[in-house]
Amino acid sequence: MIIATLLTVPRAYADGPVGIEAVTVGATTITITGRAAGEVDLYAIGAERTASIAGADPVSTVIPTSGRFSATISRIARDGTDRLFSQFVAAADGKPVGPSRYADRFDFAPANPAPLPATTSKKGLQVQLTDDAEELGIQHAALNLDLADIMLLKSADPDSEIAFDHGGSTYYFDAAAVTAFDRQIKPLTDDGILVNVILLLYRHPGEANSAAEVLIHPDASTEPGAGPVFGFNTETADGVRYLSAALDFVAQRYGRQDHRHGLASGYIVGNEVNAQWTWSNSGEKSLAEFVDGYARAVRLVSLATKSAFRAARTYLSLEHHWTLLPPGNPDPENPTRNYRGRDLVDEFNRVAERGGDFDWQVAYHPYPENLFEPDFWNDETATETPDTPRITFKNIEVLPQYLEAAEFRYGDQPRRIILSEQGCNTPGQGDALTEQAERLQAACYALAYYKIKFLPSIDSFILHRHVDHRQEGGLNLGLWAADHSREFPAAPLRKKIIYDVFAGIDTARSTEVTTFALPIIGIDDWAELVDGFDPSKLADRAEVLAVPSRVGGKLADVRPLGTFGRDADGWLPSNNAAAATAQDGVLKVTTADGTFGKQDRGVVRAFDRPIALSGKRWLGATVRVPTDAGLGPEVLVRLRATLDDGMIINGRARIPADGQLHPVAIAVPADPGRLTRLKVLVGGTGTGTPGASFAIGSVVAAGKADPSRLPNVTASAAAERAELIGSRLTIRLGNLDLDPLTGPIMIGNGCGDVRTDPARVDGDGSTFGETQTITTKITAVTGEDPSAVCLELAGQRLLVPVDIPPPTEHTVIDFENDLGGFTPGDGVAGIARVGSFANAPGRPRSGAYALEATSEAVPGDQQRSIAARYRQPLELGAAGTVYVWMNAYGGLPGATGYRATLTLLAEDGTSITETLDSFSPDRWNRVAVDVSGWPGRSKITGIEVGFAGVGSTTTWQPRFQLDDLGWFAG
Repeated sequence: MIIATLLTVPRAYADGPVGIEAVTVGATTITITGRAAGEVDLYAIGAERTASIAGADPVSTVIPTSGRFSATISRIARDGTDRLFSQFVAAADGKPVGPSRYADRFDFAPANPAPLPATTSKKGLQVQLTDDAEELGIQHAALNLDLADIMLLKSADPDSEIAFDHGGSTYYFDAAAVTAFDRQIKPLTDDGILVNVILLLYRHPGEANSAAEVLIHPDASTEPGAGPVFGFNTETADGVRYLSAALDFVAQRYGRQDHRHGLASGYIVGNEVNAQWTWSNSGEKSLAEFVDGYARAVRLVSLATKSAFRAARTYLSLEHHWTLLPPGNPDPENPTRNYRGRDLVDEFNRVAERGGDFDWQVAYHPYPENLFEPDFWNDETATETPDTPRITFKNIEVLPQYLEAAEFRYGDQPRRIILSEQGCNTPGQGDALTEQAERLQAACYALAYYKIKFLPSIDSFILHRHVDHRQEGGLNLGLWAADHSREFPAAPLRKKIIYDVFAGIDTARSTEVTTFALPIIGIDDWAELVDGFDPSKLADRAEVLAVPSRVGGKLADVRPLGTFGRDADGWLPSNNAAAATAQDGVLKVTTADGTFGKQDRGVVRAFDRPIALSGKRWLGATVRVPTDAGLGPEVLVRLRATLDDGMIINGRARIPADGQLHPVAIAVPADPGRLTRLKVLVGGTGTGTPGASFAIGSVVAAGKADPSRLPNVTASAAAERAELIGSRLTIRLGNLDLDPLTGPIMIGNGCGDVRTDPARVDGDGSTFGETQTITTKITAVTGEDPSAVCLELAGQRLLVPVDIPPPTEHTVIDFENDLGGFTPGDGVAGIARVGSFANAPGRPRSGAYALEATSEAVPGDQQRSIAARYRQPLELGAAGTVYVWMNAYGGLPGATGYRATLTLLAEDGTSITETLDSFSPDRWNRVAVDVSGWPGRSKITGIEVGFAGVGSTTTWQPRFQLDDLGWFAG
């Protein structure tokens, strides 16, 4: 049975409606109805701004009866065009009667008639690590999708393409790029997470067959400072053709009822479009001009996605400036680059209604007023009135109050709101964040989450970011700190304090993990700042049940759940796995490209008929990891089981990467439900990206698992200071096993670089989930790079990396009181002490002041330099390394990189220079010179610092900053 679905409620104009009032799309026909005084021609033309009825043939000519007309035409035009994406015009004597209209009603059944997935809480995340998102228990996700990354201009290599028919033509998509996105969205969907896709466009220089140049707005600016994220081309016929085809492809692939590739439930069109010069670059446009084009794109997204999955929602994207103009307009009285958020919403609503209203929603980003300062409760520009300059976490309730007005409603319902990108910064240098800064970030999240939790008009709070990103202007917004030694800018290094707060905030542990934040914020009770706060309503989600494991022992009384003699037996690649293939009696699992060592990769099986676990107290698998897997010294197998009563159990066990099959089993609780889904995953350590594969010999439910024959612990070691001899070494052993941790533990016995006293301790009986902490002293190290300590448990050796803190910095010049003796050199117009600066991170590395140099207008690759000369030499004889922290502008057109140099001059006439070719703009970089073998370090008479772009001679006038010049030993 086909049910007509209302996409709009026609509204009467004050002077009486004329022209087209509604466009109803059926499976094969389109019906156009309206009002007119006499004969009218009806046209179906392209959705592009430049489309016109001039020279077009009408699709129907009608004579109104009692002032009303109706015409039914074929949905598919003779050339194959699907008129679902057309704009319709009524004309009399060649002149339009009323505004053009778009399809605003559906009267056909979609391929997927299901409702939106149900979620239990509002907790969401812009996901980078799908395996970690699963562990965190998120209910909402946002994923970026660059349409120009997946769409090709034409067919070039059929073997690497996906052909897609749309509108009578065939379009082509990059199979590898599409598959990579499948691997992001599919595991999240399978975990029941509601996924929103952020539709974006970037340029793809050097990729001649990318559809970028057709999809990107033709007026997009290439001026320095104009942003790298572009508006959609709804200006030209080709732009609309390609955009409609891309949207149709995405909607059909990620709207399927069987979730074969994953399900997208929401589509966010562009990013922060009221700051369009940066985040939706469409060139110089008045607000009306910009919204006209943007509204066309939003409407096309809504039409394409609702045709496939009727419950899908489409969102505008706005940042936090509400009645305040975002910076960057040359003429604030006539803004053509960035717009007030409220003005954009008002104009969008007017344009949408004029063309046939549809159910657009709002994706808002209520960052604190200063993105670097997480204490949003002190925001001064976030007030409780509709004309507030900004809407931040502090006054987020203003947004739903504004949108509840009658003129914004769709039918009788207010627009829905999600918070799709916002977060709390950890103030400080990204690779040296303090505990205090991390606690402030976590407090910010706790208060923000509770405010959103008790606002019923907001559907989700999707945190940005998963991992700190060192190219995000100096912001540290992640749940994880990034490894700044890696080329990839967001390699996950370690969990920050916010991580556990995020994991537990929607569970029974909620107030337990957030109580620390009350004194930081300056309150005694959350109800002081959170309207309607009710601690009894915080536990929206039951946490996964962590269970103990055993490893290496025999599994008995087994029921096979996966045997791989002939095929994969229903097991499919899951998180971070590219393939799972039966081979030589095992299931070979191949890691997807770009997966970090510490991430889990593996396989999943959903059982069509749930498996009864009566009498089966263990779920197990035999797993083999090769010696060259590159997963580091700690390899953990994880089994995650979903039962039909909704319970999820999760257990880990440690195995060696020795090329042998090892039995692993996790304990099943008493009286379990039936097994509906099971994952087997393997994770390692480190931030490298090994192409590791592993093998599964079998998967079983077992009645018995013998005690572990291998050490079944997580292990970490940390030195107290960089100078290791005599330093305290703290070793932590986390027990994963069903049995307590007992027996002798040998330290530094025959492997590794570290020797300790004592060299033997006994297991303290720590049970599952507990940690034994061992404190010992380093007495000797071997090798040039002492980095690991050897442990021996149960007759097996573990090589544990030692976390060595950075060496102690001895600051010589901090610029707090003067210029440190520096003067301008070649290419530098002037220098000054500054407390803040325009480029990120916007503040000194430490203290109140930094030194800033302003360049002359010279070619980008010409070095700009500043120098200091000292009558009284600097005596740095104890130094092993001399360094200066340096930051600079980026944005040099055509640049392939940036470089910085540090030169030291000695009284004896010698000098030493180091060049940092991997200099990253908009963050503090340490430029360092190894002086350990240089006699001149004892009497340094001069310091020179230089900065330049690489690969571009474009005239450029940047600024660069210095702070904390100093040394450390070693």
